[in-house]
Amino acid sequence: MKLTNLQGAELINVLKSTMGSLWLITLESQEVEILQNVMIPELTGRVMDYKELIAIYLQEYVYPSDKEKWQACMSLSALKEMCQSACREKVFEMRFRNQSFGFEWHQAFLHVFEDESGKPDRILLSSRYINEFKRGEIIAKAVETEYDYVNYIDADTNSYVMYASNVQSGTPMPPITSNDYEMEVRTYNRIYVPAEQQEELTEKMMLANILPIIEEKGECIIYGNMLEDGVLKDKKMRYSYFDRENSILVMTRTDITEIKEEKRQKQLLQDALNAASAANKAKSEFLSRMSHDIRTPMNAIIGMTAIAGAHIEEQDRVADCLAKITSSSRLLLGLINEVLDMAKVESGNIVLAEEKIDMAGMTQSIINMIQPMIDRKKQFFEAHIEDVKDEMVIGDLQRLQQVLLNLLSNATKYTPEGGHILFEIKEKPSMQRGMGCYEFSVSDDGIGMTQDFLERIFEPFERADDEAIRSIPGTGLGMAISKNIVEMLDGTIQVESTYGKGSKFTATFCLRLQEQPEWNTASLAGLPILVVDDDEIVCVDVCERLEKMGMDGEYTLCGRDAVEKVVSAHYKGRDYFAVIIDLRMPGMDGIETTRRIRAQVGKEVPIIMISAYDWSEFEDEAVKAGVNDFIVKPLFQSRLVYKLNQLVSKQSEPISKGFNSLPQGEYGGKRILLAEDNALNREIATELLSAVNLDVEVAENGQIAVNMVQEKPEDYYDLIFMDMQMPVMDGCDAVRNIRGLNRKDVKRMPIIAMTANAFSDDVEKTKAAGMNEHLSKPIDMEVLSQTLAKWLL
Repeated sequence: MKLTNLQGAELINVLKSTMGSLWLITLESQEVEILQNVMIPELTGRVMDYKELIAIYLQEYVYPSDKEKWQACMSLSALKEMCQSACREKVFEMRFRNQSFGFEWHQAFLHVFEDESGKPDRILLSSRYINEFKRGEIIAKAVETEYDYVNYIDADTNSYVMYASNVQSGTPMPPITSNDYEMEVRTYNRIYVPAEQQEELTEKMMLANILPIIEEKGECIIYGNMLEDGVLKDKKMRYSYFDRENSILVMTRTDITEIKEEKRQKQLLQDALNAASAANKAKSEFLSRMSHDIRTPMNAIIGMTAIAGAHIEEQDRVADCLAKITSSSRLLLGLINEVLDMAKVESGNIVLAEEKIDMAGMTQSIINMIQPMIDRKKQFFEAHIEDVKDEMVIGDLQRLQQVLLNLLSNATKYTPEGGHILFEIKEKPSMQRGMGCYEFSVSDDGIGMTQDFLERIFEPFERADDEAIRSIPGTGLGMAISKNIVEMLDGTIQVESTYGKGSKFTATFCLRLQEQPEWNTASLAGLPILVVDDDEIVCVDVCERLEKMGMDGEYTLCGRDAVEKVVSAHYKGRDYFAVIIDLRMPGMDGIETTRRIRAQVGKEVPIIMISAYDWSEFEDEAVKAGVNDFIVKPLFQSRLVYKLNQLVSKQSEPISKGFNSLPQGEYGGKRILLAEDNALNREIATELLSAVNLDVEVAENGQIAVNMVQEKPEDYYDLIFMDMQMPVMDGCDAVRNIRGLNRKDVKRMPIIAMTANAFSDDVEKTKAAGMNEHLSKPIDMEVLSQTLAKWLL
């Protein structure tokens, strides 16, 4: 019996319109009538062997991964088994090959028909193309896991329907549907959004805000935070048109907490990598990067040594050079100590020193060190102070000097020959009791910097990409180091610059005040002083301080006027008590001004020469012209009072060595053992110790020292100086061996470490080995004198 007789042509036509394939399979004859076949259209209307048909499909059309499934569902034996099991309907999905997409999805339906006796004899297969449906199913599944939910919003009616939601995520959901989208947003946000974000986020999610953004950009993306089980989650809401014509929007909400955390972790890893790379680079280039800071005091040492050698017979000149060498050496030693203490620098465990600072002395020391660089480039240098009332402070002298020296050396380096550099010190009102606020500024008319580089100047390794400075050596670390030091000292540093016109750096520090010395100015009251300087700022500042001291100060800006004033006062019988004259002035300089004053009024009026430059080069000429004394700018109150009081008392200033003299004391009859492997260090130490009449015996390593003690009678040595690092046996092992000798004197004998191992852990090592004290090289003569007196007297 034919199907058309059972169901009618109308039913077949309906099935053909909805299905892609229609097969009627007769089990007894094993034939198939192909009513419709879109995959192989030429087979439509044919009757053929069923096994042959499914073999064609299996070989040519079934997707390889589904061949086993094809056999399980469509083989003749599978169909017979279906009939025998009383199963009358079956639905399954299959994938067929597609040259464009790899495969396509089809859904198949099997319906079993029976003959008049009720025996299954035919099966109708119908199938349809479901690729679009399957794609939508996959997308919907992905949506459920990718998004918290997806809403369709009718902007015209302010209503919405939730299309998909990820209920398994546990995130709180708004109602599935609502006729008031904006009301639901307010309600939801009031419950789940942090209070401080509610108003702003709700406003952003209103349609009045969303629609204009979508019109302009095609989408509107909003970020916010939601509370889920007390945990703050990051959310992303995206709005776009689904149907622009009917104002239908699709809105998705995504949880991006993990994404943001992943980005944060990646950034942390990147930052750590960058920091590690910077640290490795810093270590590999360490010596070259520090050369900028080390070479400045080294330059002063070498230069002053050469000057002293050229004037070896002139005691005053040599003493001045040695004082400057000592000052520069101490700064250099401080830099080296900091360089070698890199572990503390990197870990941020640098301990700031608390030491007494003489502002005048510190300033003088800095100017002495920068002076050779200024002279070499023939630059004009001025130093001003303003309202500095408290000169004695407490702080970290080494690091304060390091910052100021770096600012001055940079100004010198990046200012051309003949340029101008100004160093200013101001004491500003302090809001903290017992603290002084000091502003140090360095200005120049040099190369200057672009605005772009100003934003990066304090970053490590940054240098301006400028043809004008490429030939100037530098690592780009000086300003980064300075900024770190300033911040360690709780200070601030600022920079102003105009490209091609110059720069100004300003560092401000709050320093603890010492008790300020009392200045005796009673003998100076009413005395007239003439100040001569082409820099009016200096003149005004000095005169103001003279007046505060009770003196009568006036000034003039040129040498010619100064000569006229001095001569006029002399003939009126009202000579100035003293004249303070700047060395360098346009037209008539200080030396020529002095010479003319002396020619007209004689030697009665004292003349003090002031200069920001090293006056030792001009000293001889100035003295011959008639100069009585010298003061180096800037003129601190203490220096000014001291010098003027000397003039009142008619006393000349004794020569101040300013450098390390030999140790003091008298130790005739005392014998010491010096264990030192370096021949030069042995020679220096022997000379220093012999200067106080000590009998010195030497050992070239620790083992020799042990042997010498062992071979000598008890109490032969009064003291032992022991180096730490020596061949054969180091100092610590030598001391342990000496202390372990079977004799009484070694238990009480003072043993002092004299070593270049200067860190705190080195001190602990020598102490643990049995040494009584620890002297670090280079040897401080005062400390050495104190140590000898402590143990030998």
